[in-house]
Amino acid sequence: MLKCSRRRPLLGAAVATAALSVTLSVPVPASALDGTAHPARTWTGEAVPFSDANLVDVVNTGRGRTWAAGFTVRNEGKVTRFQPVVAERSEPGGAWTPVAPATAAAGAVSSRVNAVDANGARDVWLVGDDASALDGRVYTQHFDGTRWQVVPMDVPEKVLGASLLDVDALPGGAWAAGVAQIEVSRTWDEEKGGWVVESRQAGIVRHFDGTAWRDVPLPEPAGDSWYLNAVRAVSADDVWAAGYDGASGSPLLMHYDGSSWEQVGAPGVTDRPGQAQNLAVTEDGEVWLVGEDWSPEDGSTRALVARHDGGGWHRVAVPDAPARLFGLTARPGGGIAVVGQTLGAQRDALAWSWTPTAPGTTGTGVPRGRWKNLDLPQPAVTDPSAPHENSASGVVGGRAGLTVIGTSAAEVAGLQPFVSVRTGRH
Repeated sequence: MLKCSRRRPLLGAAVATAALSVTLSVPVPASALDGTAHPARTWTGEAVPFSDANLVDVVNTGRGRTWAAGFTVRNEGKVTRFQPVVAERSEPGGAWTPVAPATAAAGAVSSRVNAVDANGARDVWLVGDDASALDGRVYTQHFDGTRWQVVPMDVPEKVLGASLLDVDALPGGAWAAGVAQIEVSRTWDEEKGGWVVESRQAGIVRHFDGTAWRDVPLPEPAGDSWYLNAVRAVSADDVWAAGYDGASGSPLLMHYDGSSWEQVGAPGVTDRPGQAQNLAVTEDGEVWLVGEDWSPEDGSTRALVARHDGGGWHRVAVPDAPARLFGLTARPGGGIAVVGQTLGAQRDALAWSWTPTAPGTTGTGVPRGRWKNLDLPQPAVTDPSAPHENSASGVVGGRAGLTVIGTSAAEVAGLQPFVSVRTGRH
């Protein structure tokens, strides 16, 4: 199982069983964000029906229902085992309850859940990693409105391991993207009595056609280490995938036109150090990208945000604060909400929103807009002096308001998922 993921791992720790309470986070400096006074919006922490878990993604399935997905972690000696978990909130303000059939259907499969997406309540996908219980095939799981079923994804003979890191559920099928570890050479070491295997990392894209996951060939960027963290379709002949190009150390963009994939260059995005973590499509067909930008001068990390308006990609100015972004959601009116993690001595979960301030764009094609820190509450920790970190990995809007999911980790308390809901205007 590959350990590459669009979300950086949190601190490893023992099981945490304490219920969550929340305190307000330390905000990003006001100079970096919109300082205009706004009516107060209320954050509410919602209890999660499992602990010792990573929550990685969240999705609306219609009629006010929201599903969150992730995986529990259990250490058995030197072996780490994962168990897929799904929780459902059937209505705004309702309690989160475990979707037991999803976990039961996974059975003995030990895999992370790396992403979830839904095309309504009768077409939901989970994607994860290769698993020994599936004979090395990659775990994916589908809900058709009645039952959950594991739908293993086959891998070629030379693939040593693979992970699907994102999925986009669509009418008539689904797209998934990720990474594979591919064998390059195998040499017998007589002294050690074993094989010495050399390998490379390469991105993969699969399309589910209603029967099985089909491989869709990708162009091969230069270098032996690249992967795809995200995939989103605007239409059947307009699909975007994004990730990391190890040869250049920069974000990677690929586009599918209905017949084949091609690598796309985007000045200001793919020619600077960093990586793309996630994509979202607005109701008008615009594509947004988030991730992280690495400064070659001082090694610092800043948030990366870019927008494709149909004519090209344009980098969007972000708050000048150390941060990385993992998730985003499109908002009515052309805005977005993003979530991720602040960096520095203390790592907190963050949530920002971007709202257009005027029609059109600047002379460089960048939309006019304003960032606002949403002051996402942080889960309380047992010992604030002990090393700990929080990270928000998924966000979705809807009738409940803005729902943010993530994970808190501390050396003394273990992994603890959290959900926070911001009612009213996003």
